[in-house]
Amino acid sequence: MATEGPAYCIHCGARLEAVHRFCWNCGAERWTPNPEPVPAAPPEAEHAPPTPGTSVFPPRPASTVAPATSLGLLPWFYAAGAVLFLVEATQVLAYLLSPGGRSQLTAELSRQGIAASVQGEVLAGYAVFLVGGSLLAAALHGAAFYGLRRFRRWGWIAAVVVASLWSLVIVGIPVLVRLVSRPVRQAFGVD
Repeated sequence: MATEGPAYCIHCGARLEAVHRFCWNCGAERWTPNPEPVPAAPPEAEHAPPTPGTSVFPPRPASTVAPATSLGLLPWFYAAGAVLFLVEATQVLAYLLSPGGRSQLTAELSRQGIAASVQGEVLAGYAVFLVGGSLLAAALHGAAFYGLRRFRRWGWIAAVVVASLWSLVIVGIPVLVRLVSRPVRQAFGVD
């Protein structure tokens, strides 16, 4: 760093050699004029490091935030599905726990040629499959309901999974088309 003429420290006044970047007397950095001023960064470009509990992603500008999308009765269809599957699980469980229901099922298993020694395991598998499947379906429908009502991404994902499964029996196709439409995807921040 070469300068013209003698240089002095702006803090203590000590004479500085051309090779000195810091003052040998007080340690202050050598002053050099800036050839052109550096423009100040706009406030939104300055980011402090994230602290615990804050998002590491910058907030989206207001122009890219999706407009409010009305889902109408769609979340309530998921709530009805959750209630339907809870009722189904309750009916199957009551049928399995009642002596008359178990005797009817074991009679049907005997008629089908299933040995009496394995009928208990078959009934247990039947109970796990029907009751567990109904409870899982009720949980997925409930998650979709609450997530759609609060515009949460996980709720949208649960709703798409449930609509995809319902589309296997044709019922979920219109719901699935609505869920993957651009305005709904934008409202949930998926697009």
